[in-house]
Amino acid sequence: MPRIRRLDPVVVDQIAAGEVVERPASVVKELVENALDAGARRIHVVLREGGTRRIEVRDDGCGIVAEDLPLAVSSHATSKLTGPEDLQCIASLGFRGEALASIAAVSRFALTSRVPDAEAGAELRVAFGRVEPVRAAAAAPGTRVVVEDLFGELPARRKFLKRPATEYAHCRAWVERLALAHPEVAFRLEHDGRVSLAAEADEDLDARCAAVFGPRVAEAMVAMADDRSDLRLEARVGPPDAARRGSSRLHVFLNGRWVRDPRLLHAVREGLREYVPLGHVPPLLLRLWMPPELVDVNVHPQKTEVRFREERRVVGSVIAFLRAGLAAAPWATRSVGAVGTRFAEGGRRSWPSLRPGAGAGTAAASAAPAASGEASGSAAAAAPSPAESRPRGGPAEPPAEGSALPGLGAASAPAVTPRPAAALGRSATADVLQVARTFLVREVPEGLEILDQHALHERVNLEELREELRRGGVVVQPLLVPALVEVTREEAALLLEHADALRRAGVELDAMGETTLAVRGIPARLERLQPESLVDDLLRLVRRPEFGPEDLIEETLHSMACRGAVMAGDRLTPEDLRHLLERGAELPQDRTCAHGRPVRVVLSVADLERAFHRR
Repeated sequence: MPRIRRLDPVVVDQIAAGEVVERPASVVKELVENALDAGARRIHVVLREGGTRRIEVRDDGCGIVAEDLPLAVSSHATSKLTGPEDLQCIASLGFRGEALASIAAVSRFALTSRVPDAEAGAELRVAFGRVEPVRAAAAAPGTRVVVEDLFGELPARRKFLKRPATEYAHCRAWVERLALAHPEVAFRLEHDGRVSLAAEADEDLDARCAAVFGPRVAEAMVAMADDRSDLRLEARVGPPDAARRGSSRLHVFLNGRWVRDPRLLHAVREGLREYVPLGHVPPLLLRLWMPPELVDVNVHPQKTEVRFREERRVVGSVIAFLRAGLAAAPWATRSVGAVGTRFAEGGRRSWPSLRPGAGAGTAAASAAPAASGEASGSAAAAAPSPAESRPRGGPAEPPAEGSALPGLGAASAPAVTPRPAAALGRSATADVLQVARTFLVREVPEGLEILDQHALHERVNLEELREELRRGGVVVQPLLVPALVEVTREEAALLLEHADALRRAGVELDAMGETTLAVRGIPARLERLQPESLVDDLLRLVRRPEFGPEDLIEETLHSMACRGAVMAGDRLTPEDLRHLLERGAELPQDRTCAHGRPVRVVLSVADLERAFHRR
């Protein structure tokens, strides 16, 4: 058995470098962050062959005195911490004292620096961990770091590097991130002799977004800010049309630090969920500031993950901030008018607006199915629509005259004050055509608009449920015959633990034995809601540990809004159409459903002309 011995310090540094230096972009990140911590106002990054051949970072910061240069490339040597108490309140980007030592251990490294009051600068060179003596050098005030031949003596590491173009893309991404976080600092990035990014100091955030995202996207971004508490937030969010899969253009900064914290990313996606398709992210910049003592950044060597002392408050604030800001976005509702707006000769006319509410007729109609002794035993299950009862893909008989699909007729729609027919001009649905029992088509001034009937009804349901909740609680329709759902003991206990929050969302349930739950009430306006499916959804939601009571209520509303909506393939009578469009007339946001799928798509006249080769 070999004897235990200490590793050579150079080997130790090269091992430690594996946690800090993964690729050239890691070097760029660490060096630029050091420049920012040094108070630089101008940072210049020069790359050759994507950084695999050479990386140079120059700044005009405070510099390093000559006698401290050897310490700068020593492990765990830093000017940013003085004692254990400083770890509880880290305000700088760097603090571990590992970056320069790790970089110098795996490259040919040169550090030249001059403090403002010195007559000359000093230079230190390191070749793969072997330190040379400090010598005098001509230098401007600030620091210049040159890294060459990265991983040149570590072929096992170098073979994992990608093509120069790929490595350059990673390097540029880090420069862009740090430029977005610090618009008060000028950034310049050169690659193989060409300037690829130039941003001046003291730019406002909009100008910096234009430099990074492009002027067209930046112009369409929505600006929002909230500085009313010790948790300050500022954001720029691009339009849904610019959303893409993946999160490469999603930038979250905490106290100037770019972070990839799972909790913050979850909060951002929840805040965006109703405005972009599922799995898509628009160009987004979110900056947070909070007292350093309320966050722990000493979690991971790359410092991109953090822990919050008040995690639920931070996550909830980000979600509410994004939702409130996006609700007022100009692209949250199409410029062609609200869903319920119809256009007639000589100007615009609107469908009669309806207010959320439930009358006596609602309760009577909702209770009727329960009294008929249906197999499900649920008062929420109304008579099946033609689309539900026919074989898939088979023909459907038109609904009987005056009939309405569950969830759209008088049973669930708010009460309407009758208006004379002349108030609407022609028939309320004369300008709307149902296509494939899924899409509603109408003419608008700029062309043709197509609505998804399920997505629209889902959005209507969600907003009406939210309005009821704001007024004190979702209106519940008691079921004459409770729906019994079989679950495990653990599932029953879990759901009953959240019974109070679910009751506020309009769901009343209790135990009927150890493995049976009785659903005794559901939201009055959602006749199509099936208790069995609802329980399955609730079990999925209550298992998510990050949800507090308010989160659970909101997610329950989302789920019920979808389950209670008409589906693709359901035939809508003229009365169904009228009720759906009336209820959609004054939505605060009618661009997407609760899951971010589009409610409305517009084909402009130009689109139609191109389709028919008229232009």
